[in-house]
Amino acid sequence: MALKVYPGRGRRGPLVVSGVVGELRVVGRRGDEVQIEEESIHRSLCECCGGESRTASGLVYDDDGHPTAAYFVHWTLGRVDSHGAMFDLIVGEWGESATSAGRSAVAVAIRIAPEGPSFMIVDATDRPVAESELVGHVLSRGEVVDTPLAQEVFRIVDAIWLHDSRIAEIVESAA
Repeated sequence: MALKVYPGRGRRGPLVVSGVVGELRVVGRRGDEVQIEEESIHRSLCECCGGESRTASGLVYDDDGHPTAAYFVHWTLGRVDSHGAMFDLIVGEWGESATSAGRSAVAVAIRIAPEGPSFMIVDATDRPVAESELVGHVLSRGEVVDTPLAQEVFRIVDAIWLHDSRIAEIVESAA
C-alpha cells in the first residue's frame, strides 16, 4: 500500500487551523480509502504526573473526499508505557448542512503491553470530546462494540496509527 502525501492542500484550498497548514495522506486501496489530514498539536500538562502532554488533531475523509470524522490523540511524553494514550473521535455527518445531531463521540484507549499495543473502545462520556459543541451524541462502549461503527472506528484508528507522523512516540513505544 503506497502512501501518497499532498502537502498543504485541503478539500477547498489550503486548510489552516491554528496557524498550521494541513497535510492530506491517503491510506488504503481505491474504493476503501481513508484519508487523514493532520491539523494542530496542542501542549498541556498531565493531570496525574505533571508531565508534558500532547494532543494531535486531524480530519478524516472517505474515498470520495467527504469528511467523516475529526480526531484527537492524547498522550504524555515519555509516559506512554505507563499512561497509554487516547484516541477521541467525532464521527458522522460533516459539511455545510450538517449539525452536531448527526455526529457522535467515540473513545479508544491504547495500552502498551510486552506483547504489543492493545486498543479498546471505552466510554466517551468522561473524555474532553464529550463536551464539544460538535458532538450530538456521546457513545458508551456498549453502544459501539460489535456494531458496524466499531469496524469503522478501528479502520480510522489504524489509519491514524500508521500515518500521523506526530504520534511517532506512541507507535515507537509499541514496537
